[in-house]
Order: sequence, then structure tokens, then C-alpha cells
Amino acid sequence: MRRSVSGADLAFFFRSLATMFDAGVSLNRSLEMLAEQQPNPYLAGVCLDLSNKISTGRYLSNAMSTHSWLFKTMHVRLIAVGEKSGGMSVSLAQLADLEERQLQLEMKVRGSLTVPLIICAFCLLIVMLAPPLLFRPLLEMLAENKVDLPLSTKILMAFSEGLRNPLAYLVAAAVAAVFLYWAQRLWNQQPSRLRWLRGLQALPLLGAILRLIALTRFTQTLATLQLVGVPILQSLDYASQATANLSLIEDVRGVIERVREGDRVGSALQESGGFPSAFCQAVLAGEESGQLCQMLDSMARMYQLELEHGLEVLTKSLEPIMLGSVGLIVAFTVVATMMPMLKVMDSL
Repeated sequence: MRRSVSGADLAFFFRSLATMFDAGVSLNRSLEMLAEQQPNPYLAGVCLDLSNKISTGRYLSNAMSTHSWLFKTMHVRLIAVGEKSGGMSVSLAQLADLEERQLQLEMKVRGSLTVPLIICAFCLLIVMLAPPLLFRPLLEMLAENKVDLPLSTKILMAFSEGLRNPLAYLVAAAVAAVFLYWAQRLWNQQPSRLRWLRGLQALPLLGAILRLIALTRFTQTLATLQLVGVPILQSLDYASQATANLSLIEDVRGVIERVREGDRVGSALQESGGFPSAFCQAVLAGEESGQLCQMLDSMARMYQLELEHGLEVLTKSLEPIMLGSVGLIVAFTVVATMMPMLKVMDSL
């Protein structure tokens, strides 16, 4: 059910609620208006339920906690802090800013990676399907003339026959289903998932992008939580959970234990070994100057710019890989088709 409400819908919900609350509209009436204007039926139902619960005297944070499929613990905690401190307007505005910034980050990542992959898949599909279907009559003629076909030509003909055989699709679907089942079971095991994630993060270019995505989300969330006034230990926990990066979550657990024992946050981050040295030094400087929120916000903006640059580099790097893959398939098809024709011409 969580997937029925997109990140854009959730960001619009918090921004609209913050705007109406700043304009003096009560939370109860604001939620009723959002329920009437909301095109998403799931989110409209949530707005109406929140409004009804508030009308009975319940706090907004308490009402939101009953919809854990939609609202994270961090959302509930931010609202609860605003209710207790009298800064509901600040909490709603910061929550709306956080959701919008993270939505913007997700859209940039998807936009940078999806388009090259779609183009690559389309080109490979065209190159793989067209030659066997176009050259099939020629290859059948060579086979009927009992020409000694080279291995590459035999492979191309077998591939062409496989595309025409429905049984091949059934076998491919069965293999794919078994692989997906095995991969899901392996992914559900936390140690295996952690090993795979750390292996991916060790890759030269893709690994750096994955680390930057997690670090940017962590820094943005941590800055927002600290600005609202959430205690540092809870802020670290909520911010790590918001990244959904198991490797970073494990590193932050160790950081929380060190901070609980009396270490500074910057020193604990440095000792964990999972964060850049510049980030740890910036956190230390923010702690010493009493400007931790501003320092975290500046680091979040810097990491977002660095991530955008990294995504651009990754996109540019995919172009020669796509061209090389298509070129190899074209070369293989041309060689597999021309070699038996040359043999026929030599025999004449």
C-alpha cells in the first residue's frame, strides 16, 4: 500500500499543510480541504482520517502514527517536537523542505540512469532481433546447400531458431523466476544484503554514486532533525533509517554507541570509517561553533552538487559502453553472415 502514494504526493501533502497552517487555517480544516482536493484516493482517505482523529482531541503526531505504511517514524517525531515546543509551523515547513529536496534528488538519479539504460536496452534488442530475422532466409539457403558453416554462423542460426520456438520463452521465463526467487531470498538475509551492498559500493564509479546518494539523504535529514530540535541520538538513528542504506545504518549504530559513551559526533563519525574525513571535520567544526545545523545544511548542498556531477560523469561513461556493446553484436552478426558466403564464392 505504501507504493500507492508517490514521493511527489507526499511532498505536496506536507507543503500544502505547512502553507495552510501558516495562513492561519486550523489543522482540522486544512486536512479536510486536502482530502477534498487530493486526486490520490489513498492519500485523500488518510487526510480525512487524520482530520477525524484530530476532531476527537488526538494530536496530529499520534494520528499519523496509525498510518505507519505512509508516515515514517521521522515524520511523526518531527511533528511531535513541533507540538511540544509550539513550533508546529517550523516543523511542517522543515518537513516539507526535506521531502521536496529528497524528491528532487530521487528524480535526478532516476533521470540520469534510466534514460541511458532504456536506450541501451532498446539498441541491443534491435540489434539482437533484427539480424537473425532478416538474414534467416540466406542462412537457410546456405544450410540447404550443405555449406560447412563456421561456429559463429551456427550460433546465430541457433539463436534465430530459438526466437521462433515458444518453448524457449517458457524456459527463459522459468529460469528468470527461479533466479528472482533465489535473489529475493538472498536479499532478505541481512548479512548477504550487506555484503552485496558493500561490494557494489566498492566499484569505481557506481559505488561512489551509491555512497553519495546515501550520504546526501543522511545529511539532509540530520540537518532538518537538528534544526527542529530532535535529540542528537534520535536524529542519527532517524537520519540513517531514512537513507535505506544498510551499510550506512550499520556504521551509524556504532556512532550512536560512541556518542552515548561521551564522544563527540564528529569524532565518532571519524572513528567509524564509513564517512568522508571532510564531513567529519565539518561536523566537529559545527559542534565547536554551535552551528551544527547550518554546517550540515551546507554539507548537504555541497554533496548534492557533487552527486549531480557524478551522475553526469556516469551518464557520459555509459555512452561508450553502449556503443561498444552494440558494435560487438553488429560485428559478430556481420562475420557470422559473411563467412559462409565467402566460402560459397571461393568454391565457384
